[in-house]
Parts: sequence; structure tokens; C-alpha cells
Amino acid sequence: MRILWITHDVLDPIFPYLMGKPSKGGSWISPLFFSLSQHKEIIMGVITPVIAGQVQKKEIDKILYYSIPIKRNSNISNMTIEIVNNYLSAINDFQPEIIHIHGIERNFAQLRKFVDERIPIICSIQGIINSYYPYLKFSSANIDLKKYQSIKNKLGRGGVSKMIKGWSDYIPIENDILKLNQYYIGRTLWDKAQLSALNPKSYYFHGEELLRPVFYSQSWNLNYCIKHRIFVSSAAYPLKGFQVVLQAVGVLKQKYPDIQLIAPLSSFTLNSSKLKDFLIAEDYARYLKAEIQRLDLVNNIIMQKKLSAEEMAIEYSKAHVFVLPSFVENSPNSLGEAMMTGTPSIVSLVGGVQSIVKDEESALFFPSGDYATLAFQIDRLFLNDNLAIKLSLKAKSIALKRHDLAETTNQYLNIYKDVQKIHHENTSYTPRT
Repeated sequence: MRILWITHDVLDPIFPYLMGKPSKGGSWISPLFFSLSQHKEIIMGVITPVIAGQVQKKEIDKILYYSIPIKRNSNISNMTIEIVNNYLSAINDFQPEIIHIHGIERNFAQLRKFVDERIPIICSIQGIINSYYPYLKFSSANIDLKKYQSIKNKLGRGGVSKMIKGWSDYIPIENDILKLNQYYIGRTLWDKAQLSALNPKSYYFHGEELLRPVFYSQSWNLNYCIKHRIFVSSAAYPLKGFQVVLQAVGVLKQKYPDIQLIAPLSSFTLNSSKLKDFLIAEDYARYLKAEIQRLDLVNNIIMQKKLSAEEMAIEYSKAHVFVLPSFVENSPNSLGEAMMTGTPSIVSLVGGVQSIVKDEESALFFPSGDYATLAFQIDRLFLNDNLAIKLSLKAKSIALKRHDLAETTNQYLNIYKDVQKIHHENTSYTPRT
């Protein structure tokens, strides 16, 4: 079976050979790709668009890698004929039996208009902009972001308002993708429900994701973690809810003066100049900086720049608690990583999270945006070692099963076979149990 993947980020083996500005990320994709490539039934290829790149093809260890050139933002606008032709050239060269597209937040799946209809296209759901968009607006509704806009933001570059507009502009493209395509892979009750509402005639298949290898060998231990230390893996924009954690830590500092919050605040520094902030800082970053100062948390925040997988694993194991404060998520890899490490987790009850953990069994829940309940739940774990250990053990056991390499690889093999059968024989589909 010849399987051709289309991904936003390049895989490591081809990275050194690519021209232009290839994007690295999505590293949870690699383990599945290379596990499938070892299967005797499968021949793998992959296409990745590269900003300012070139049309390239290279075979490494019997895998064909293709890259096509794009301009910045070409993946979030309607696909041009030039880009379509570059994709089709690689597709015709590889001659796939199935095309597997990773993510509908990019325009890749518009290719369904142009690819031979005899070739089935499967779309893996990562996020759904249609469903995320209202939460992005809601998450920043109580923040006076205009007060924190830099000159750059006021000129229309960056900022939350630009992100809101970008998502709004992309929704028609995502609607086009959802209308065009039949076959989808998801992981949660939430993404299944969203897809059912957006495309009732679609076929939905359950397929788990794998984690980066280092997380399978890292283990949290109550005796070695740093007490009263909280790890949050993203503070990129309001939807991720970092402002809620700050407010919760502000409450807890009265009881725990030594409390630490590990913050991925790579977009600014607390001691940056007022002039620099005024000119080029992002509005949300300036707001967070002001909140940290208002809540007197400057000495309780440890800021981290972008972390490698190994560094992330260490942060999970050092933390007393991991917090996922998002206003919406599907199946966040950060939660999977925390569970695999065994770090006791507190999560907002949103989106697909309820398909991953259970309240009081493998995590503690709090209503999204509710900093008081979040502070209360953090305090419970600070005080109750037995509860922390119970959550840790249960979460790790779930993660080991959910992210098992052999089982997940087998899931995708079965999905490919089922899609082939449906597509070519027009048969009905009964989900595998």
C-alpha cells in the first residue's frame, strides 16, 4: 500500500537538505510515520510545503520526501493553481493509493478538488477553527487589549485582533475543506461531535497520536519534584488561558510565598524596556507583564524560552502540578505528555479533554476561566500527597495504553484498509471496537 502524507512541518531526515525556510514542529507525527514505514505492507512518502523553498525530491532509507515552494501565509489562503500543480507533480510521481493530510487548519485538503477522485484522501483532525473561533473571542473579551497594543499592533501587525481576523478569514476555507472531504481521523468525543455538525455525511475513524520518545522514559516522583512548583506549557495567546493561572497563583501566594510558576513567556521579558514594549511587543504579552506586576508575582515567575522535548520532559518531572487552563482544546499533546510523565494534572473541562482524563481519577477539573476553583484544586494537590500520587499513577497507566506505539500503528493500518474498502467498494462502515 502506497501512503503519501502531507504535513505542515518537515521530518528530521530531510531537514538538512531543504532550501528555503522549512518549519520544524509536530514532532509527535514522526514516531507514527516511521513506525508505519517499517511495516512490510506500506511504502511511505511525504510532501511538505516550504516558505521560499524549491521543488525538491529526495529518497532517504526507501522513503520519498518532497517539498514544494510557498509564500508566507499561502497555507491559510485559497490554494493557487501554481501550488496545486506543484502538489500534483509530486502526487503523480509517487502514485499513492491513499493520501493522508495532517490537519485541516491549513488549506492542504483543498487538493480534493484536483486529485484523481479514485485516490481517497484522509484528513487527521488536530484543531477545528470553526469551533475554536468563538472561544478565541471569548478568552480575550474581558481584557482591554487596545490599552496594551504596541505601535506594531496598531499598524496591523501581530496582536490578538489580527489573530481573530485571520481565523475569521480562514473559516470559509475550512468550510470548503469540510464539504469536499469524506474521511477524517479524530480522537475525542468533541472532535467527533464537531465533525458531525459540520459534515454529517463524513466518515469518522478513531486514531490516537504518539508522543515524542523522551516522554516514554521520564517519570514524575513526588519525592523529587519541587514542591509548590506549577508548570504550564503554553501562554501563546488568550485562548490558552495563562491569565487564569496568574490570577490563581496570585491567590495562592498568600498561603505559599515560595510558589513557583514555570511560564513559557518567550515573547517578552519582564525587564524589557518600556520603549521596546511600546514599539514592538505583542498586546497579550504586555497584558501578561502588567498582570504579573499587579499581582506581585515577579519573583514567583520563572520564564522559559522554547524548550526541546528533553527540556520539556524535565520540566514536567520537576513540577508539583501541571495545569492546562485553556478555554478550548481537542486532544492537547501537552496533557498527553504530562500524563505519560505522571505529573499530577489540573485541567479545564473543555472540548476533548473529557475524553482523555476523568475528574478525581486521572486529573482534577475546574471550569474554564474560573481562577478561584483552579487555585482551590492546586491547593488540594499541594496539601494531599496521596491524591497527587493516585492521579499520577492512573494518568500514566492511561497514557501508556493510549499512546502505545504498536497499537497506534495498527489503528492506522486498519483505518487505511477500511478507507480503501469504503472508497472502492462503496460499502458501509462499522467502527472497529
